[in-house]
Amino acid sequence: MKKKIIAIVIGILCVIVAAIGLFQFAFKTKATYVKDVDSDKFNKAYDLLANAYLEDGEEADVYYTDFIKKNTEAGEGEHKATLTNGVDSVKYYEENNNEDNQLPEDVKTYSDKMIELEYQKSANYKVNVEKAGLYTLNVDYISVGDSLSDYTVSAKVNGKHQYSETNTIALPIHWTDVDQDKYIGSDDQKEFPKDSYGDEMAPSQSRIQKWVNTNIYNNTYVSSKPLTFYLKEGENTISLENVSSGGLALGKLTVKAATDDTISYEEYAAQHSDAELVTDKEEALQIDAVYYSEKNSTDAIYGTKVTTALTRFNIDTEKLNTLHWSAAGNEVTYTFKVKKSGNYNLAFHYNNGKKEFNTFETIKIDGQVPFKEMYNYKFNPVSSGYANETLKDSNGNNYNFYFEEGTHTITIKQENEPIMEAYRYALLLQEHITNFQLEITKITGSDVDTERNWKMTKYIPEIPEYLNAYKTVIQHIRYLLQDYSEGGNSGAVLAYLDEAEQFIKTMKKYPDDIALHTADLTGAENSILVSLSNFTTEVTSNDFTLDRIYVYGDKSELESPNASWASSLWTSIRTLTNTFTSSKYSTDVSNKDKDTITIWVNRAITHVDLLQKIADTEFVPYYKEKTGKDIKVQVATMPDVNKLTLAIAADETPDIALGLASYVPFDLSSRGALYDLSQFDDFWTVARRFPTGSFVSYVYNEGMYAIPETTDFNAVVYRTDIFDQLGLKCPSTWNELIDILPTLQRYGKNFYHNISAGVSGYKWFYQTSPMMLQNNGELYTQDENGLVTTGIDSKNAVKGLQLLGDLFTKYSLDTSVQNFFNSFRYSTLPIGIVGMEDYTLIKNGAQELDGKWKLAEYLGTEQEDGTINRKFVANGTGGVIFKNSEKKEASWEFLKWWTSKDVQTEYTYTLRSTYGKTYFWLSANMAALHNNPMDEADKQVVLKQINQVTDVTRTPGQYLLERTISNIWTSMVFDGTSAQVAVDEAKNDVNKEIVRKMKELGFYDENGNYTYDFSYDDEVICGNTRPKIEGVVGTSLNWKGLSLSLNFRYQLGADVFNEALFNKVENISTEGLNKNQDKRALYERWQKAGDIVRFKNIANAASTPMSSRFVQEENVLTLESVYLGYEFYDGWIQKLGLSNLKLQVSMRDVFRASSIKSERGISYPFARSLEAGLSFNF
Repeated sequence: MKKKIIAIVIGILCVIVAAIGLFQFAFKTKATYVKDVDSDKFNKAYDLLANAYLEDGEEADVYYTDFIKKNTEAGEGEHKATLTNGVDSVKYYEENNNEDNQLPEDVKTYSDKMIELEYQKSANYKVNVEKAGLYTLNVDYISVGDSLSDYTVSAKVNGKHQYSETNTIALPIHWTDVDQDKYIGSDDQKEFPKDSYGDEMAPSQSRIQKWVNTNIYNNTYVSSKPLTFYLKEGENTISLENVSSGGLALGKLTVKAATDDTISYEEYAAQHSDAELVTDKEEALQIDAVYYSEKNSTDAIYGTKVTTALTRFNIDTEKLNTLHWSAAGNEVTYTFKVKKSGNYNLAFHYNNGKKEFNTFETIKIDGQVPFKEMYNYKFNPVSSGYANETLKDSNGNNYNFYFEEGTHTITIKQENEPIMEAYRYALLLQEHITNFQLEITKITGSDVDTERNWKMTKYIPEIPEYLNAYKTVIQHIRYLLQDYSEGGNSGAVLAYLDEAEQFIKTMKKYPDDIALHTADLTGAENSILVSLSNFTTEVTSNDFTLDRIYVYGDKSELESPNASWASSLWTSIRTLTNTFTSSKYSTDVSNKDKDTITIWVNRAITHVDLLQKIADTEFVPYYKEKTGKDIKVQVATMPDVNKLTLAIAADETPDIALGLASYVPFDLSSRGALYDLSQFDDFWTVARRFPTGSFVSYVYNEGMYAIPETTDFNAVVYRTDIFDQLGLKCPSTWNELIDILPTLQRYGKNFYHNISAGVSGYKWFYQTSPMMLQNNGELYTQDENGLVTTGIDSKNAVKGLQLLGDLFTKYSLDTSVQNFFNSFRYSTLPIGIVGMEDYTLIKNGAQELDGKWKLAEYLGTEQEDGTINRKFVANGTGGVIFKNSEKKEASWEFLKWWTSKDVQTEYTYTLRSTYGKTYFWLSANMAALHNNPMDEADKQVVLKQINQVTDVTRTPGQYLLERTISNIWTSMVFDGTSAQVAVDEAKNDVNKEIVRKMKELGFYDENGNYTYDFSYDDEVICGNTRPKIEGVVGTSLNWKGLSLSLNFRYQLGADVFNEALFNKVENISTEGLNKNQDKRALYERWQKAGDIVRFKNIANAASTPMSSRFVQEENVLTLESVYLGYEFYDGWIQKLGLSNLKLQVSMRDVFRASSIKSERGISYPFARSLEAGLSFNF
């Protein structure tokens, strides 16, 4: 039966795939293009929207795309500016260089004046020009501090910002690795360090601390060419203010007339017309992407891809074989050596993962763009695998690049300039729509009367003009971008504009009723604002992966861009085999080497992989140097922290566990499993690295059983644009919040409290307890006999709880918020409490809000002495050492090394440079936290309140206290119960549970007095429920709109107690004989004298006690899920009135093969599920 079901499922999937392929072939729509709107019509629409909500005398924000249209005349000549507040570089070096602050040698040899800028300090320049006009700025800069994040400065000319982008000028730190002198064609080949498994790992990245001379660009790289500034005739002042981390030094500033001297390819080719194309195969070069010599961002990251299509690939060990970047301005330089002078072609083996849209790269040779056509060169999207792109003109003719014999560089820089004008117009629409919705709400109020005939054009006569202007601007955006979109306006990115236009089309029919449709304007689920936000995110996102660069003359040198079908199949089979045979990440400690520290990490495999690599390359030699002893480190993933409980029972614990949530050390230490870290002589010295409050939950019985790794923060995030429109200031206290709530709510806005996150009824300590702590309440009290009870019934605790409830009952905060990110992005909740996760999401997921939001300190409670208590509860992670470890001293050395400033700083940046900026590490080490690459203003907020962080003291029974406070909040908010009544009803149950757990753990005797007779040594181990090998194997296929994924789970060598054998075979009850029972009770039982069987006679009603006889080894293979989907982006769906259409089929629990037979229970589903879906948007 099982085989038939599987065959039927596979058959259905095959039919669906074939049908989708045929459907796509039959209905594929040709590319569609639109004409541009009349320029006068567009200009009127633009002016209407840009000026609609300006106050009298207020001017609209000027953006660079506007600035360069109005200012076209270049200045004249090149002029050196005078640094008026600078100092002599030699003198600066002599006064500031010391053992604790070692300055780069380049500072001492610098020939001009310089100035070091701390946060919010400025360098001031004066310059005289003979002709008014546009000039570029060229500046020298160097990092003289510890910061590893890029610098940002704000530029003013004659006391003013000439356009918005001058607020954020980028001065990136440049990076190289330890083998920077090895390059393609050099005598030595670059080699990468390897971990203990033989896998290559990213080499250490080193800052290039030398003076960098650069033209000035905005940090969004709105232009591929340097920004221009208007200077008046005569004397001009230029100030550059550091708005990022300290340690930035500026030197010489030069202004140069903004003329473009770059020649065309025709001119370039004419200069080298005598050179021949070098076609000799021995002269051709392949430059591997990972062999870069310099980059200007940690966001250009190494990758390890499993495909034979890449140059550097090994099926058994991981090879670094790609370099990936996504942010505009990311620039990577490669050095290579040419043996023969002549013309060469350049080709790139790459992947552009941007969906149906070009990405743009500027190519430099030896630091200069060789001809104009190399600005913003288009790389087509790649639907699957990789592609080869030979640099060529629009007619397909290859560009020839002339190289003299010797060493050269190729630089590739990610650009966004071609789409920035359209992006700016989309931002204008979003800004106007947000203000338009506010204007409507001012008239109607937040609770709109749906029965009223509003006749909104009477109040806002411009409504029809606004809607027409929206349509006009969107059509112009389409025109600007359609040549970059695969399929023109039928492409995936521009499809978001279809959704917006559909809403606009509907609104134009009923402009007087627009008050009833504000959700279509700015709703967080589906609206014009949502569509435009999705559009701006997609159009500015890049996803470029480079494998190699070809320098060649004979096209036969270009290899096939993708692996063959047979090669791909073989690679998949070998990869699957290796997951079973490799010892990598194994948690088996039974046969560990006596010189090996075993570490289990409760984090994603990316963290495990990186930690293994840096432990092998840095800790091992560090330990050898410090102690003279050899050591090895084995790092393993621990997806489920409950593994530790099982490991304790089996007496097979690791030496160290990392990534543990704050409650785990208490649970483990109460079992007697952890070593008291305060026993180490230098513990309290090490402890000074961390905020005091981060140790609260690690205390047990006067010992300290964990050390902090990461921390978290609670802060207030708010939309500055919305607050400015409403004339509000960000509140600092809860009382100030209460004061502004009526204004927010009058306009349909509100405040987000993190207790309302999601739909879960359970509220955690970090959500419920800060208000009590800020009001000096206690969660626990202890009497003179040392007996512990809950303190939530104290006057201050009840006061805090009541204030928390009042926010929702009296002041109408939302009690359930499904997605704060969307609510914040679309302005329905323009202010709220966030931690690291939400902050990172807003920072990286809503680029259109850049400059429109800020972070502020967590709201506090005013005290009687006038101070403000801002205590908040944040659950960081910690590391522990197990009591039965034979390497406690070595383990302690590891924890000290791991939590040190230098290692935590390096890990923060290596994690980001290896896996991308969304991997955010917030170290609990306060010195390392100062070096975190957060925006400086945001980091200052976090640092300012870091010592306010605390956690809840862990005690036996605390889980019931957490649940009880959660229930109290629910009772107050939904039932109208007062805090005092709710506390009185619940406190006794909490106290009883504390006593019960204290007795269970052996702290109280039956009379309620302390005792320490309890011992875990009395436990008997009957098996090890931890598998010897387990894991998940998944595979996915994505091709154009088609998605297919399979997910298997395997587990080998785990011991389980087979309850089916124990309860329904061996101990089958008399009452159960006539019910559904295990058939082994009938066929494998004792029946007659002489039988040697596993189970007793079915007639024997005596109960057999539990024993190891029912413990069995289980091996399992499960196909957990199959998913097949197809998403249509083509224009034919628009003819149906749809903006998108998606078909999907999924099946769960497809099959489960186990080496033992046990009853189907709650451990996995009772039945297979097959789901089919059809989703679409109008």
